[in-house]
Amino acid sequence: MKKVFLTQFMERLIEGLVREQRDGTAHVYRSTLNRLSSFMEGRDITFHQMTPEWLMRFEKRLLADQLTWNTISTYMRTLRSVYNQAIDYDVAPYVPRLFNKVYTGVDSKVKRAVKPETMRKLMMEDTSLDSKQAFSRDMFVLLFLFRGMSFVDLAYLRRCDLQGNVITYRRHKTGRRLTVAVSKEAMEIIRRNENADPESPFLFPIIKQPGRGEYKQYANMLRSLNYRLSQVARTLKLKERISTYVARHTWATTAVRQNFNPSLICDAMGHSSVKVTETYFKSSREEDINRMNRKIVSFIRSAEE
Repeated sequence: MKKVFLTQFMERLIEGLVREQRDGTAHVYRSTLNRLSSFMEGRDITFHQMTPEWLMRFEKRLLADQLTWNTISTYMRTLRSVYNQAIDYDVAPYVPRLFNKVYTGVDSKVKRAVKPETMRKLMMEDTSLDSKQAFSRDMFVLLFLFRGMSFVDLAYLRRCDLQGNVITYRRHKTGRRLTVAVSKEAMEIIRRNENADPESPFLFPIIKQPGRGEYKQYANMLRSLNYRLSQVARTLKLKERISTYVARHTWATTAVRQNFNPSLICDAMGHSSVKVTETYFKSSREEDINRMNRKIVSFIRSAEE
């Protein structure tokens, strides 16, 4: 088996992701590689030297750097993906349960979904919003109406992806092909926000200079949009925080609470597996458990002696 260093292999993978225009994934790989290089202090290791103990030391370093468990999980899952690809290329030995001692889960305790009444309020046009806030609100609602579409996929939607009342696109993250029926409400939002530049291939004015640092333009718009959504929440006196990801999480959580089949929700959101979708089920289950506990405590406190 050829001796290949971990960081060198990751560099090649990143180059491939950039060529495929999978900029988001390339960014995550690059961030992981930067953390790894800092941990290794300029040294490198082969895949044969990647052991459970080495991974645990890396995890301990990330904890010492005050990273959240979700961020640590992102780095570990990225490393696991790199390792699996190295096995496919026959440059890494297969080690059963290599990542079992480090955290690769997703912390679902952070509440991101908003209540149905909040979502209804956001879906109603409000003249108190200025033009930039109104655009941000419209994009938020569209993400929800498009089955919890990721903002990166909305940003890269092309005019030709919309045929009649159907949008067909491929997810940036997984490459899965998805088809979304556009409702009357969604079409109204599209028509009042669609790109006014006849030369642009994009449906919305999110990436305004095609072919020139498109991913950076998307990332800048994402930050601006989330900032304006916080302004929208204040203007509308919402008690809950809203962001582009909240729209996706709200759609998924609503589907879970309506008891739709997990496999159906998985397909609707373009998840790579039902296991990813189950994160939302776990979050919903924990909320139900907490609600039950509050009722039990309330019952005990109100009980007569």
